[in-house]
Amino acid sequence: MSEPPAELLARIADGVEAIERTVGELRALQDVSRAAYKADDNQIQRDAVERKFEKLTAAVVDIGETILRIEEQPVPERRKATISELEAVGVIDDELAAKLRAAIGFRDILAHTYGPIVNDDIVYDALQNSLGRYVEFVERIDQYLAASE
Repeated sequence: MSEPPAELLARIADGVEAIERTVGELRALQDVSRAAYKADDNQIQRDAVERKFEKLTAAVVDIGETILRIEEQPVPERRKATISELEAVGVIDDELAAKLRAAIGFRDILAHTYGPIVNDDIVYDALQNSLGRYVEFVERIDQYLAASE
């Protein structure tokens, strides 16, 4: 592969930075108890956490689409298909691909569900247990970029 265009590398770097920043912000909230997280007066924080999960997933997909462009592969219209294509070209393995497809499904629920329909326990559990998939994704992207130098 030839040297990827600088603007595509910059886009990946921006996405990685956004993921790292957002994961850090969410980790800072992990000490909040489940009861405090779900408290009636904490709706703004819950909304912020949900939005940050949406943004994390958007950054993952954007990075994936950018890598597919670098690899001169077609960019699928569906987000989950983008993850499958990253797996097919060897950027991520099947285990991480499954976690990221689940993250996209989670994002879709958050983005299209309103008010009391969102299950705060599920979001709280994701806050406590699901940030590692984004860290692992960044690690794989770093490996991909190092291999293409």
